Amino acid sequence: MMSLLYVGNLLLWLFLTLLPPIYFSIYFRLGTLNLLTIYALFTIPPEIVTTLSGPLFLLKDGLFNPYFQYALLVQNVHDGLAFLMLTLLVRLLSAQPFRGYLERLMRSGGLAARPKRMRLAADLFFALFCLCFVLLARHSYGVVPWILNPRMGYQFHRAGAGQWYALCITFLSLATVLGTVYTTSSTSLFKRLPLYLFGVYLLGTKDYILLYTAYFLTILSLRKFRYFRATFFLLVLISTTLFAYIFISSMHGLGIEKIATYSDYFVNAAMYYQRYLNGQIPLYHGEIFLSSFWRIVPRALYPNKPYSYGITLINDIFYPGQASKGFTPAFATVSYFADFGWIGVVLSGLLSPTNVLTALLYVMVLPRLPYLDLTRTQQSPRMLLYAFLLIAAPAFLTFFDFPLDVLFFGFIVGIVEIICRLRILYRHPTGRENIIPSSLPATGDTPC
Repeated sequence: MMSLLYVGNLLLWLFLTLLPPIYFSIYFRLGTLNLLTIYALFTIPPEIVTTLSGPLFLLKDGLFNPYFQYALLVQNVHDGLAFLMLTLLVRLLSAQPFRGYLERLMRSGGLAARPKRMRLAADLFFALFCLCFVLLARHSYGVVPWILNPRMGYQFHRAGAGQWYALCITFLSLATVLGTVYTTSSTSLFKRLPLYLFGVYLLGTKDYILLYTAYFLTILSLRKFRYFRATFFLLVLISTTLFAYIFISSMHGLGIEKIATYSDYFVNAAMYYQRYLNGQIPLYHGEIFLSSFWRIVPRALYPNKPYSYGITLINDIFYPGQASKGFTPAFATVSYFADFGWIGVVLSGLLSPTNVLTALLYVMVLPRLPYLDLTRTQQSPRMLLYAFLLIAAPAFLTFFDFPLDVLFFGFIVGIVEIICRLRILYRHPTGRENIIPSSLPATGDTPC
């Protein structure tokens, strides 16, 4: 009987993992291969492997370990409630009067996003990426050694220069989106790709290979590229091969135990729930949530900032003293549970601000994706661009926590707006070029 329940729990987790991209692709009538499903294709398989391989090989009874199943049940309850809330919010924002308000909000972005100015912004952000990369590489490794072995730089030479690495990721993401969306031909797009791919190579991590491949395929799908099917299979083959090569190199082999050890976050969660259910770990009653705000404070400004705060308080139980050395392994679903138990799981699933932001971005962007295809139109509101950045830019604002992510995003918007309003370098736009199309697809085109 318990085995059947465990199998059902596993199948429910898989169903909830696959459901969101499929459901919202149907809801917004996006077709089979679109922004949501392409990203899912590249992110869900690694998630399945990393979730299941650790418990399968490292825990007693494998996937039928009761404490792993408990951790997975927490995940299922949280994700199920989060999906329910996201669905309700999307339907609410797709109906009047919110539909009209969103239409006005889209037009409040001001002038149309002009391709020449956006490509200029892309070049500026790529230059900033190069500058930050030089500052990062020179910190303890050297520019040439990093270029020759970016994986070594990523693994062993980011300490003390993490701010430059975070800026590299975001500036490259910005340059990639602006430089690919606002090219008016596929030829120009493919001319820019090697530059951005070289930037991804310099980042030195396998995860971004998959994210950038998903993004490039999304753009080609959006443009209805003539050779999309052949390009799709070619890029999938190349990116997965590179991903596997970097992964095997970093693990020094392809042993099952090594892969399982790498995928330990549900194993850690199972260890936590075992102690919790046996009465060895109490609930924290908000201490983890409140202390997590220490992440906002830079250690350079406050050297006495504690090393253990937020979820790292749990790390200290299992790996005492390791947080100060930068070793903070993940604990999967524990962050939802550790403060208030099941009440915290339910509230975090229903009331997460991420649900509100995601619903707003879905309703703003997904019905209007055709207006980012410059092979068919030359105009789109800049507000659409900013929303598209948040929903599609690969690894955008990674390592920036709230409220720094909001402030930095505002800074980015400010730079783009200044470039768009400059009267130099390019001819000042005529009145016609400034008009946002009056026939933008509305969310009313989607089923409610």
